[in-house]
Amino acid sequence: MDYTIKSDILQLTVTDEGGTMRSLIYLPTGEERLWQGGPAWGSRDVAIFPVIGHAGPYTVGGRTYAPKSHGVVRYSKLAVTDMSDNFVELHLTSDEQTRETYPFDFEYNLRYELRGNVLKLTYFVQSKGGVMPFYVGGHPGLRAPGGEAVIEFAGGEDAVEYPLGEDASRPMPVRRIVANKALFAECKTLQLGGLHGDITAQTADGFNYTFNSSCPVWAFWSNEKEGDYICIEPWWGINDFPAAPRELALKPFINFDDGAGSAFSYTLTITKD
Repeated sequence: MDYTIKSDILQLTVTDEGGTMRSLIYLPTGEERLWQGGPAWGSRDVAIFPVIGHAGPYTVGGRTYAPKSHGVVRYSKLAVTDMSDNFVELHLTSDEQTRETYPFDFEYNLRYELRGNVLKLTYFVQSKGGVMPFYVGGHPGLRAPGGEAVIEFAGGEDAVEYPLGEDASRPMPVRRIVANKALFAECKTLQLGGLHGDITAQTADGFNYTFNSSCPVWAFWSNEKEGDYICIEPWWGINDFPAAPRELALKPFINFDDGAGSAFSYTLTITKD
């Protein structure tokens, strides 16, 4: 089922199937700003938890688990626990299905809130039995003609690149990149850490998307051949790679909750030139 909230500038529709965004309309012009799916990428958005990407098998307590892409939330139906004109909260509790690939009892909450031209997403993760390791993050696909955007970094002087699939990192001071099909043909997914401050993506149709979060890793991705979209993804974690530890609790950037609950958030501000 879909649920729609509004501010005076934005209208957001989310679904309880995976808890993801399905539509994000800039009301002054009536333009859809979320990719609506297609052969280049069938999704529009992904709610990521508790692994990121196409993770390999991992171990917990000596047992091996084979996770699905981006974890369990995207394959689950969430319950709406609270809603008003400008916010909606969705909830998932662990069950037999989630424990098949993630052997922990948890509560997962996702809140979407609109204020003017700002969308705020907050993830809240809580263990229901001991210390729990996990990743969490977002994966919005934003409309971008030609799958291209000029991305500027307010605080990229200490940026570090984590090449996809490699057990490596290298300094990559950055102020501006052109994210296009050629870039993604080369790197597949650009993973950057050490960023701070705003990240702004400017598209050819005159829209500016400004992200802000304290997440440790940002990912940038689009299909390298087709699709008028770009994904700018705040991650509290990182894509798995062959040399990473198999034990889930030992993976880089892993988060832990001991029952107190852990909150993670980012904002997306949309403007038009």
